[in-house]
Amino acid sequence: MISNKDILIFSDDWGRFPSTLQHIAKRLLTQNRIIWVGSLGLRKPKLSFSDLRRVFEKVELSFHKAAIKASEPEPILLNPLVIPFHDIGFIRKLNEFLLLKKLRKTIKSENFKDFVILTSSPVSALVLGKLGERSSHYFCLDDYTKFEGAFESIKLFEEMLMKKVDSSFSISETLVSSRTPASGKSYFLPQGVDVDHFRKGQIEKSPLPKFNKPVIGFFGMLSEWVNIKLFSEAAKKYPGYIFLIVGPAVVNIEEFQKYDNIYYTGPVSYNELPNYAKHFTVGLIPFEINELTIAVNPLKLMEYLSLGIPVVSTNMPEVKKFEELVFIVENDSDFINKIELAVSDNTNERNLLRERKSDEYSWDNLTEYICSKIFEE
Repeated sequence: MISNKDILIFSDDWGRFPSTLQHIAKRLLTQNRIIWVGSLGLRKPKLSFSDLRRVFEKVELSFHKAAIKASEPEPILLNPLVIPFHDIGFIRKLNEFLLLKKLRKTIKSENFKDFVILTSSPVSALVLGKLGERSSHYFCLDDYTKFEGAFESIKLFEEMLMKKVDSSFSISETLVSSRTPASGKSYFLPQGVDVDHFRKGQIEKSPLPKFNKPVIGFFGMLSEWVNIKLFSEAAKKYPGYIFLIVGPAVVNIEEFQKYDNIYYTGPVSYNELPNYAKHFTVGLIPFEINELTIAVNPLKLMEYLSLGIPVVSTNMPEVKKFEELVFIVENDSDFINKIELAVSDNTNERNLLRERKSDEYSWDNLTEYICSKIFEE
């Protein structure tokens, strides 16, 4: 592992979700200093309660002291105020001015020297090359241009990034081929897992009852790219199974109330998640297949495999690579039918194979791989 380096990271808001770059940053923080720049926005704000609340949260954070040092091993947190209308030219110029002013002040006050930039935020293209960084590296974790409500300028930002960054890391082969920087250094970065975290879960510590039936589980955000109706149809077909669904919902899930065997918990913290996931007999990845999800590499795949459980998933290219351990489906009826097959595949021998596969994708291993490309070439 590298040590005594200064690293500036543009990503999502620290601590809000356990994202790819947050997992990597936590490993780097043990021996390095990091300035962590919170979300600069990817989607157009809506007149909804959740979006308005996020706007107020961001404004409040931006008026904190520019650099907030938390207890080790936490990063130096920076939450710049940006105006969420990136598609307007003069707003982009204003945001560039605001970002540069705050970032330069923090870099100077923290005495950051010879630092590198890691970014998963396309908006960071506004300031890359203007901060005195040694090198910069783009982490493409989704096809952001396909997000519902995404700014049209995201495509422009990514084009700017490809001209500026020294390398890019993408979580699917689709993105590796389409996000190649001028340097030609475009690397595949598989999603990882904190195997120790997920294996520590204990049913005795879970707030859930002890289920005496197979538990078909899902954790993650219930969003527009999740095929919600599959839960209801599966619950209808398998009244003898419990369908345990864990996570926040940003789409309508009223249908769940019709089924006694659907147990929806709502959001659960990452720290508590293993005590819920420990109940799972089978893990589900019921993603819609479309332009967005073709480029997806779901974090939950390796997290399920680290638990040793069978997985049923729709046919995404990055999941299909593991078809010897995962039940890949072609349509809705195939998805539902293979749940029963997955339940019967929950054997000690097969489960051990799944655990061993997930060990290869630990965040420790992936962080070492990234460092070898950025710092040792």
